[in-house]
Amino acid sequence: MTNQKTETETKTMKLTRLHFSAATLAALTAVSLSTGVASAQNLKTQKFPDGTGQIGVAAGWKLADGGSGGAKLAGPSGAGMALGQIQFVLAHNFDRMTLTPGVNPEVPRVHLNDPVVATMEMLNLLQRVGGLKSVKIKAVERVPGFGMPAAFLRYSATVQGKPMEFYGLYLLAQTDQQSGSYFYSVLMAPPGVFAKQLPVMNAMWKSWSLSPKAVYERLDTAAKIIGEVDIPSHLDGGMQKRRLDALKAARNFQALIRDDK
Repeated sequence: MTNQKTETETKTMKLTRLHFSAATLAALTAVSLSTGVASAQNLKTQKFPDGTGQIGVAAGWKLADGGSGGAKLAGPSGAGMALGQIQFVLAHNFDRMTLTPGVNPEVPRVHLNDPVVATMEMLNLLQRVGGLKSVKIKAVERVPGFGMPAAFLRYSATVQGKPMEFYGLYLLAQTDQQSGSYFYSVLMAPPGVFAKQLPVMNAMWKSWSLSPKAVYERLDTAAKIIGEVDIPSHLDGGMQKRRLDALKAARNFQALIRDDK
């Protein structure tokens, strides 16, 4: 029991930012929606301090945080954006499956196979802790082609007593039967300015991109951890933990493979 609890706690601390496999990198690169239209809104390209990406920033907007491939921006009249964000999550029935129920209560429990249901569960959690109120779902569209379950959502909510409109893309990458990663990029603004700011926010979203160098470095890391899994090699603590997690996930999925011999 002690070992299982330690593994879960370590996982929780591990995924506060982007730690991508090759498949996840490909999906998140697609999520950036980059089409090279930065000039359409007279955007000024800003590189992230850690060199992992860049984004075109419109006049009146500020890159508040950019790193590990993700970005947070603050705009006029309370508008804002959060792109390429990640949240480590546990399965909705995790506490019934594990020998350590109740461990890491701060980690959200969600359905790992459906980003729409998972987003409803995340929104309900935010309502319970007081982060949101009066959530109204306005539109949902499931989208294929991201290599993982994905959906666009449009909704409104009250944040700290102020009404806000939200539009975003939400994805789920299941690690094993008990855990996964919840990715999202969301645009937000008060009702009175949302329609005006949406084209600007969308242009900035489409200009956001990961650095090829960062992608290649993470692909090299994934190759070392996953691709060379059969080759004896020395890995540092973090890489070794990722390999152990990958081996554990492989054992879980192997149980689903039928041996017809």
